[in-house]
Amino acid sequence: MRVSKSYVFVFCLLTFAFCLGSSALAEELPRPSDPARAVVQLVAIGPGAGEKKQECAATGFLVNSEGYILTNAHVVEDARRCLASSPGAKILAKFAPGDERSAEALACDVVAIDEDHDLAVLKTESPLPATVRGAPLWLRRKAVPAGTRVWVTGHPSFRWQSKTYAGRVVALQSLLLAGKGRPRTEVLILDIPLQRGASGSPVYLESGEVVGVIERQRDSNLLETVAVQSSEAVKFLEANRLRHASAAPEDEAN
Repeated sequence: MRVSKSYVFVFCLLTFAFCLGSSALAEELPRPSDPARAVVQLVAIGPGAGEKKQECAATGFLVNSEGYILTNAHVVEDARRCLASSPGAKILAKFAPGDERSAEALACDVVAIDEDHDLAVLKTESPLPATVRGAPLWLRRKAVPAGTRVWVTGHPSFRWQSKTYAGRVVALQSLLLAGKGRPRTEVLILDIPLQRGASGSPVYLESGEVVGVIERQRDSNLLETVAVQSSEAVKFLEANRLRHASAAPEDEAN
């Protein structure tokens, strides 16, 4: 079969455009040497409903050098309730202090929400502090099997300094994270009991690559924790045309 030169040219042009569009979502970042540097505490303090002071705190982490922060959708909803009577008030992202004397907190805008997978992405209004500009974490595109050793860094119980836990993936399970009628999501079950405020924490490997986002304690066993797989976060970010760093398939061997 003969193929015209014009057809070949169009095909190559479309292939190049597709590859260019995909690469635009990938960011050239070094492998994270200290994942905790990318973790932020998300805080909302306001009068809330009934003028009663409410304090909401959770966790998020940087996914690119432009100030985009990944967390849970329910973290945003909780923060909005805390700020219900404070028009214009925003969620604050507290970054790890550059030294023992100072730390920075930046106001954030909500960019996108994925209720089905309980994910949200925020954007700092100001440029990132110099101490964390090289800190965004890599997101793994491929699921990890049960038995994989992982670490979690977050801000439980209003802790100013982050805390890191170690454990393992004990199972992969399909759960309903949103309301009835929504699709089920395959999540990671971790043998790590976490306290309130750790929602949105990254679950990562020894290499620093993120494999999940902490979602909640498991209802049937409070000593275990549910985490949304990082593959869902990758799809969420790319659906919203947001840059991020992710591991190539050949880098994902266990």
